[in-house]
Amino acid sequence: MEKNKLAEGKLLPLIISMSLPPIFSMVVQSLYNIVDSIFVAKISSEALTALSVAFPVQNLILALSVGFGTGVNAYIARKMGNKDLERAEQAAAQGLVLSFVHYIVVVGIGLFLSEPFMRLFTDNTEVVKLSSSYTVIIILFSFGQSIQIMIEKILQACGNMIAPMFFQLIGAVANIILDPILIFGWFGFPAMGIEGAAVATVIGQILAMLAAVSTLIFQKQQLRISFRKVDWDWKMIKEIYMISIPSFLILSIGSIMVSGINLILKGVSEIGVAAFGIYYKLQSFIYMPISGLVQGTLPILSYSYGAKNRVRLLATLRLSLILSTIFGVLGSVLFWLIPTEIMGLFTSDAQLLSMGNWMLRIIGSSFVFGSFCYIFASYFQATGSNFFSLSVTLLRQLFLILPVAWLLSHLMGINGVWLAFLVSEFLTAALTVHLFRKDVVGKTIYINSMKNPLHEK
Repeated sequence: MEKNKLAEGKLLPLIISMSLPPIFSMVVQSLYNIVDSIFVAKISSEALTALSVAFPVQNLILALSVGFGTGVNAYIARKMGNKDLERAEQAAAQGLVLSFVHYIVVVGIGLFLSEPFMRLFTDNTEVVKLSSSYTVIIILFSFGQSIQIMIEKILQACGNMIAPMFFQLIGAVANIILDPILIFGWFGFPAMGIEGAAVATVIGQILAMLAAVSTLIFQKQQLRISFRKVDWDWKMIKEIYMISIPSFLILSIGSIMVSGINLILKGVSEIGVAAFGIYYKLQSFIYMPISGLVQGTLPILSYSYGAKNRVRLLATLRLSLILSTIFGVLGSVLFWLIPTEIMGLFTSDAQLLSMGNWMLRIIGSSFVFGSFCYIFASYFQATGSNFFSLSVTLLRQLFLILPVAWLLSHLMGINGVWLAFLVSEFLTAALTVHLFRKDVVGKTIYINSMKNPLHEK
């Protein structure tokens, strides 16, 4: 039935039905950092800056969990497709154990290196102190996120897309409720400041983990997970890691980019670090839905390409571009029309508000080009052009943005850093068009069984 749906289902309803669950999950995931920032900003501008400095570490922990979970997910799905349930169950059990091993490694490395890492981006001792105290709590209790995401990926490999959405919803709602209570000391609780934001986040993650564990144990699943099956099949583990590492690296690029931009901003204006931290969390509401759209359309693109169905392949690409462009335009309009109101959710500082207005308007103008790159990177991945897909991702988030931001910061000051995003997204989009044309020509031979070539005007 799934095969027929991908092959013959009406495209727009199919794309929407397959994209809504991951869009929901992505938006919920972005709530963690946004809610933290809104409440932490009411403490002080130093606390807001501290949260921005701590973000790359938090994102790296998430990238490790999701990246490894993706590897286990792919391995389980493959073995289930081969009707090898025993190996799938073994992979699930080993994945859960290794997730806890990763947690131990994160704690061991993170507690020693987190404070020196924070000092790279600020000379303000108060910011270092606040960011370190926040990060230590996140690191110590990151097992909740690690285990929850692993169970989520195991269930998704079995076709269960609904339960993982509820896990994330439980965590996000708990975080939203607990943030003001623990930060400001409501209802008799002690006022914990930025540490309260960290505690609220990890409690939300642990509650999501408990919901995931309960689902895995008490609800009937396709896989029976027993830790007696953990006999350390090193060939299996190697195969899982070979799938996981590229996913981890791609997910980590964002942390590297944020760290690089923070280093550049440190030499221009330290308050710019706080402003950029606000932007990076806000932009998730634009790009997270587009990322969910990519997850929903990737199977359709892949199936159509494998079936040599040129019409459906290009029609899916066209609809994806239209939908992602709508998201991008709405984001740009929002950032242009009400930047003061958006920034006002996070700060009342006049200097930060003024800087944020220009930042949101300049960077917000790049959303259409960024959404364009997202969709084409997915198309390249679906059609087997992994090098092109990786090139687009690396260019827009690393190899173009950082040198352009450094150069323009010296020529134009802090507004040059914001302009670098628009320049980089535009240049990457232009290169993406060239890669698409080259890719289409290369695939004409593959789809030569059709009456018309793939490349048509």
